[in-house]
Amino acid sequence: MDVNFEHWNGITVAQALARCRTPYEEVELIDEPPGRLLILAFTCHGANPPAPVRVSLQPDPRLFSQARDWSRDLVEAQKVEAVLPASQELP
Repeated sequence: MDVNFEHWNGITVAQALARCRTPYEEVELIDEPPGRLLILAFTCHGANPPAPVRVSLQPDPRLFSQARDWSRDLVEAQKVEAVLPASQELP
């Protein structure tokens, strides 16, 4: 199956993971500065061949956590702001 990353803006993280057939347990949460969740990284198993993906999330004040702890429900409900090039340097 081909996954078209161009049409991901505005879909939820749960929808992106379903399209990729990627379990939530494989998602890396990237918070930079620490405590502010901004980016998710995972492998899209639904792409041919499987591809590393990084997505930035739309701003949401609930994504700030001093304890760096976000619930799965909160993360999966977030909307994708953009798909970042896999080679892009992370903060």
